[in-house]
Amino acid sequence: MRLSMLKLLMIASLLSSSLIASKTIDDKILKYEKNRIGSILKRQGINLEKVTILLKQDLKQDGWHGYVFNLHFKIKGIERTERDSLFTNGSMITPDLISFKTKRSFKDVLYPKLSDKYFSKEHLIAGNPNAKHSLVIFSDPLCPICVDEVPFIIKKVLDNPKNIALYYYHLPLDMHPTAKTLSKASIIARKLGIKNVDYRIYNENFPDKYKFDAYKEKNHQKVLNFFNKEFGTNITMKQIADIELENKIKYDIKMSEDALVKGTPTIFFDGIVDIRRDKYEKYLK
Repeated sequence: MRLSMLKLLMIASLLSSSLIASKTIDDKILKYEKNRIGSILKRQGINLEKVTILLKQDLKQDGWHGYVFNLHFKIKGIERTERDSLFTNGSMITPDLISFKTKRSFKDVLYPKLSDKYFSKEHLIAGNPNAKHSLVIFSDPLCPICVDEVPFIIKKVLDNPKNIALYYYHLPLDMHPTAKTLSKASIIARKLGIKNVDYRIYNENFPDKYKFDAYKEKNHQKVLNFFNKEFGTNITMKQIADIELENKIKYDIKMSEDALVKGTPTIFFDGIVDIRRDKYEKYLK
């Protein structure tokens, strides 16, 4: 599922060329982005304060590179940072680049390689921490695609724990109002010693089992009751509201932002994004 983006940046633009007078390709693309986004924001009465290059990636496609930018501006005095991307081969610039072979946008592969900080013991949920290979999952417990795929992946690693370490990051999306409550409850349950909480919460498919709409349900107590029934716990809303839990979720969300995660589920194999979410399978045995 896609995360929401600032509407004013969702303006389609055609393939364009640029011969901007500057010293390097990075300078050219940065100046072009400043002018492009600056003019869009100006029409909205917003001043673009700064643009920085967050990621530059060689696409290994005839000299094409992908860039991800941080856009810094203020709306009604509130500082905002949004992201945007462009592609260039040194003489042409385009907001999107589609592969003839895969029919997919190269935006799908604009991710950094994960640093060692993502492989923390606290986030290990299955497998061998000393394994040669790693999986990192960013997921929402009420995301339908996550419910379909994440329990399958976790179970595979649980059944074949030798060669892969599996790390899990909570990414409850705003479009699922009670997802954060379930994420917090799962953290508490894990601390209580309940095993395989993350696998079970996905495998049980709470919206189907307990007949509620993940996009509309806003009764947190009701959904927490479902969790308590499923796991035999007595977690209260007071516990859910604990500031330490809130900070844990914020930390995971920040880690997803640093990894340029655009939606759920997003999976990295050995630190590299895995769009097809299947590279780990040949290392299970």
